[in-house]
Amino acid sequence: MFFKKNDSAKFTNNIINKNRISILIYDTHWKELFCNNMNKTMKDLSDKLKELLDEEKEFKKELDDYKYRKRILMNKIIHLSDRLNSNGEENTVLDIENAKIEIENLNEKINSIYEDLEIYSQSIKETNCELLKETANVAYSEINKTESRIKVIEKEIDVLREKLGEYRDEEEELEKKSSTLYSLLHSIIGPEEIEKLDLEFFDK
Repeated sequence: MFFKKNDSAKFTNNIINKNRISILIYDTHWKELFCNNMNKTMKDLSDKLKELLDEEKEFKKELDDYKYRKRILMNKIIHLSDRLNSNGEENTVLDIENAKIEIENLNEKINSIYEDLEIYSQSIKETNCELLKETANVAYSEINKTESRIKVIEKEIDVLREKLGEYRDEEEELEKKSSTLYSLLHSIIGPEEIEKLDLEFFDK
């Protein structure tokens, strides 16, 4: 498998938008391959992405706190309104109004956080896509280096195979020659004398 050398991976918005891209710094395979093997651009983008995700997480926590407080206040208003309507407890009116004012303030904060989260979501997506582009650049560069090395190895293997074939041919010729010479001596001298010569000439 060979790829055309390309210094910059070409990504169009259509390709990016068609695919749901996972957050790379959370992806197990990405971390295994690049966590300790990033160039400066990847490191900068990775750090930026982590920072954005951490900040987004804080905003979401703040949002949950506001929503929780809002639910408490709404339940309080319902309870106080019931006391006012059922028992005529006028002293609950001020508490109800204060709760409504606090809910209005909370709604403003909640809406503001939703706007911030939308901005963060877009920034995270864009940063993640930039990291994906740089990842692809690095990956294809490594693939090209790997394929080039494979080509060299394959050539070396071919040379070794050819050399191995030559050695096997030589081995067969030498074994044939040895067998022919031994057979000749065996037929001329005879088995009894050959055994004595074997003991004398062959390495023990």
